[in-house]
Amino acid sequence: MGHTYDFASIPGYIPKIMQAFPLTIEILLLSLLFGLALAALVTIGSLGRNKVLNAVSKGYISFMRGIPTLVLIFLLYLGLPQIMQGIGVDMSGISKTAYIIACLSLSSSANFAEMMRASYLAVDKGQREAAYSVGMKGFTAFRRIIFPQAFGIAIPALGNNIIMLFKETSLAFTVGVIDILGKARAMSAASYGTNRLEVYIATGLIFWAICFILEKLSKSFEKAYTKGRKKATS
Repeated sequence: MGHTYDFASIPGYIPKIMQAFPLTIEILLLSLLFGLALAALVTIGSLGRNKVLNAVSKGYISFMRGIPTLVLIFLLYLGLPQIMQGIGVDMSGISKTAYIIACLSLSSSANFAEMMRASYLAVDKGQREAAYSVGMKGFTAFRRIIFPQAFGIAIPALGNNIIMLFKETSLAFTVGVIDILGKARAMSAASYGTNRLEVYIATGLIFWAICFILEKLSKSFEKAYTKGRKKATS
């Protein structure tokens, strides 16, 4: 006899799966923080005149954008401890969550770096020249003239990248982290898969709802920032 699906049970699974929401958000926020910080350094290298740093930065971006995040997770989680053990360094005390945050930070930093570079170059050169002509120094011109414009340009791409990063947190389950998807898998396993479809529908709805909220927040922030810039320059 085939399995009878109980779609009415889906709403009841959502609160149980959401118990893992705090860990998922922690992974997202820390990965976003470290990813943006690393991206800023890579962007400086890719835009600088030092040929070595320029080549290293562009090579890093190319590699991180080309390698699947899941492969990167396996390389760091499975491969790095073996390599470090070979030189006498024990990494057994590092948590699985830390590995996931490191992997997502590295992976997302390449996309963030490209976003930053493109936004910086999108600012009209005349703006920089005008700032320099009135005596502004490099960092002052960047802080007061270039960055506000570049940031406004970057907001839509930043919102999209954050949504992509949030969805990639679902890869945490591959190393046993009980995030949203990890919680769903555990619930499915506990019932020997009899509620698998219902649980994963509930999980999909959760991800969709959060992505929808992030998208709306991004657009609202973009409108508010643009409006604020117009008032400041009027």
